[in-house]
Amino acid sequence: MLTLSTAIGAGVPAAEAVQDYPDSLSVEACVELARHRAPAVVAADLSRQAAAFESSAVAKNRRPDLAFVGRALIAPKGFYDPTITNLGEYETKLVLDVALLDGGLRARARARGSLELASARLEAAVQSRDVGLQAADLAINLLRLADVEGAQRQAVDWIDRLSLLLRGAVRAGVRSTTDSVRIALERNAAEAALEKTLFDRRTAEIDLMALIGLGADSTLVVLPPEFPDRAPAAEDSIRIMASVEAQPEVVLARVEEQRARLDLAEARRSRAPTVDLSLDAGLAGADLTRAVPEDLKAEDPDATFADRLRRDLGASATVNLRAPITRSGARQTVQGKTTAARAAALKGQGELNTQRKTALEILARWRSAHHLLETAQRASVGAEQNLLRVKSLYSGGGIQLLDLLDARHVHQDALERLAEARQESRSAQFRAEDRR
Repeated sequence: MLTLSTAIGAGVPAAEAVQDYPDSLSVEACVELARHRAPAVVAADLSRQAAAFESSAVAKNRRPDLAFVGRALIAPKGFYDPTITNLGEYETKLVLDVALLDGGLRARARARGSLELASARLEAAVQSRDVGLQAADLAINLLRLADVEGAQRQAVDWIDRLSLLLRGAVRAGVRSTTDSVRIALERNAAEAALEKTLFDRRTAEIDLMALIGLGADSTLVVLPPEFPDRAPAAEDSIRIMASVEAQPEVVLARVEEQRARLDLAEARRSRAPTVDLSLDAGLAGADLTRAVPEDLKAEDPDATFADRLRRDLGASATVNLRAPITRSGARQTVQGKTTAARAAALKGQGELNTQRKTALEILARWRSAHHLLETAQRASVGAEQNLLRVKSLYSGGGIQLLDLLDARHVHQDALERLAEARQESRSAQFRAEDRR
């Protein structure tokens, strides 16, 4: 039968998968849904798409620019000096601008666009990873609360059965009424603890459903993770340490270093010469106070407006050269960008060291959490055996009720510590298994 995790892996949209399987999800399925549907992940992915469009646009800056240029100035005779205004001027042209030499400006713009896209992708990867880990923690916490709830319900049932036996013993005069009062108080305390656990579980459930895109009025049963509880092996250590340099934070620091170097290159090239070529074709003329200018009439008394347009039709080419000799503050700018590039390189090395430390901490946490889980499992078995032994002694009249209730408290505490140890072990192991 198709499960949610396999449906997502097979390419089924997350929304359809949630609609088909809303009642039970494994920890891995919760993580997968969160990494597709969480608002922070969706926002980061949209930012990545925006950066992709920007990078694609900048990548086309090698192409010439084509523009339509139009201008008209009308100055009737007697308003301005005709030698200055020519009785008005006009032009309507198609202009093609080509950058022949730009000092690497467009190449740096393309490189900057690529770096922005890489940065957006890495930030989206960080967001997806962190949201997934948050979903895993919530799901694993729900498993812990389910275990605690089960243990507390068993405790309430155990107290009810003991209370039933105790009432018969009190009526027979074997036990005192004080024991009945003590049992009633014990049940109240157990019921209050259960109610608090139910509240905590519902709160965590709502948080998880909001993260994976389910309605707050839904219900959700979290299934245990698909991986078995185990201690880290040698290959786990090798894999996790090998993943350090591939972590998005490390790659993001390298991107920042490349951006700093790009800024430095731009500062050093601030006085680079530029050469632009402009080609235009269209109409350009003077004297807009009449359809046919006087000079054209003087040449040809029968000249028409079409003759004027033919005379005004033409094309031209312009070459613009700019070679800055001095630029205020250029030296200080280069020094500042050089220092910034060194700082970015140091930050990159610092991030690499941080990720190595994080990897070692993940391994240490996993190893310690699994050891604590094994200890909690042994303690739980011992507490259960002790409770059975003490219950037998109480039934035989060998101990007081308080001793039996104390043994029950020890067993209850052992079960809750086991649930906490299992939660910590699963969370630590999931982080290690998820790290790539």
